[in-house]
Amino acid sequence: MTQTIRNLIIGIFFFLPLVVDAAEVVFEGYPVKKIETNENSSNTSLLTKTQGPEYKVTIVKDGENYFWATRGNVQVVPMQSGFYVTYLAVNGAGYVRTLAPEARNLFKQMPAEEQAKQFLYFEHLVHQMGSITYYGR
Repeated sequence: MTQTIRNLIIGIFFFLPLVVDAAEVVFEGYPVKKIETNENSSNTSLLTKTQGPEYKVTIVKDGENYFWATRGNVQVVPMQSGFYVTYLAVNGAGYVRTLAPEARNLFKQMPAEEQAKQFLYFEHLVHQMGSITYYGR
């Protein structure tokens, strides 16, 4: 291996973490409820504490663009209306609706018992001819 190629490889490994960390996490949530619906049925299930992280949702901002990091980095468009922000996937795969940052701060000030009765977000996925919706905090 020539010295130039070796230096290039070392440079890539050195600077790659800087590029990956450039995206800012704007929302992260863990679901507690899952609803699956198709033309024949609907099923609601409560997720365990170990299942929640498996289905977490993350929205990141990279420069001026937003991405649904936990769904293949699909680009999303944020739309705010009142206390809610909806991140709509540009490919039609679904959307994430959450409380706006100001409303999230109010949510976090609520007593834990009250927070446990509320949802902070929902994530709606179009799946074939049905859908999957997660509710969480």
